[in-house]
Amino acid sequence: MRSCRHCAHENADHLPFCSQCGRKLPRTDGGLPVLGRSLGTGNGAAYSRTVLATPGPSTTGRATVAARSFPGSSLSGRQVAAMALPAEPERPRSRVRWLGESVGYIYVYLRGKLDAGERRRRLIEERAGAEALLAGALNELGQTVLREGVQHADLTGLLEAIGRAHARRESAAADTTTSESLQQTAAERHTSQQAAAEAEWTSADNASRESEQILRATTADRRTAAARLARVQEQRDRFASEADQSGPIGDVRLAQRAHEDAGLAAEQRALEQNTARLDQQLADLRDKAAKLRAAAAAAKTKLEQIVADRRQAASAMAASIAGRMRDRADAEREIADLTAQIGRVAADARPPHATLLSGYQNIERLEETIGDRSAQLAAIEQARGHYDHRKLLAGLGVLTCMIVAISAALWKFLK
Repeated sequence: MRSCRHCAHENADHLPFCSQCGRKLPRTDGGLPVLGRSLGTGNGAAYSRTVLATPGPSTTGRATVAARSFPGSSLSGRQVAAMALPAEPERPRSRVRWLGESVGYIYVYLRGKLDAGERRRRLIEERAGAEALLAGALNELGQTVLREGVQHADLTGLLEAIGRAHARRESAAADTTTSESLQQTAAERHTSQQAAAEAEWTSADNASRESEQILRATTADRRTAAARLARVQEQRDRFASEADQSGPIGDVRLAQRAHEDAGLAAEQRALEQNTARLDQQLADLRDKAAKLRAAAAAAKTKLEQIVADRRQAASAMAASIAGRMRDRADAEREIADLTAQIGRVAADARPPHATLLSGYQNIERLEETIGDRSAQLAAIEQARGHYDHRKLLAGLGVLTCMIVAISAALWKFLK
């Protein structure tokens, strides 16, 4: 806290102006001993801590400046009071001047709010960084305890629990390796089975397709032979009807008709034989095509079953491996939590071991840093009530009246 040399109002360290009178506060960084340093953050920033002395009975409020006493200083309270600035006589202040200062107090209030917000964000970041470093220091202390084999009564249960967690992690890692090996073997077996089934289905499907093509060609030949046979029969019937209906004709015409009828009869017999042979061949081809279609359908069903089995087996093995990996991750997380607990217990119990002393010191520095940042944040929160809200409202009212008056004057002038 800093005291204003004009009104003796106590202000927070981060405020550049007095929250009571609005005047600039004296600087405290020059020539003052550094009493607190940022610990564990690595930035080397220093902060001065001052303790305001309570004014003695001879002081008179705003006319004096509160004496400061610094921890570790060789000056006594009287010497510090003797070094204080001479008191200024209190002057009467007019109402108009107070209203004018209240307008400027708006800037003081906004400036203080912005400075406080920036300082709050920086302190929160520093405290969060110190907390993260503290967690890392506790984890490192627990690892040191495990590595050095430090024994303590408060650590016995945690050491046994972390041993069981290590065993679960190793078991999960071994099960994961075994499951991956089994997955690879099963994948190779299913791949070979699927390749054989695909080859069988391809062969059966090709044979069925060829049989269908032969069947279609034979059917076309049978249809052509039947059509030719029908035309021959129709032509012979026409010759017979013409012979019955016509009268006596010449021998040459009769011989020609007989010759043509004999040729058509021979062709009819050949076509009938060919048709019978094609019918028998079509029946055989239909039976063969049906069998090949059934074989191709069976091969396709077998291939689909093998593919489904392969996918199901792969899913089951993947789920098994995921479960093993999840168990391993849980064990590692438990190990990390137990290591941090071991570090916290060791920091509280302080087992006498030489390798742990540096860890104790680092943890103490980080805890002091976190406490210091928390105290400064609390001081910033408390400083919110140090502003003169009556003066701020008066300044806002005066400023609003000025804006309204100027607007009215401009409107009247422009009108």
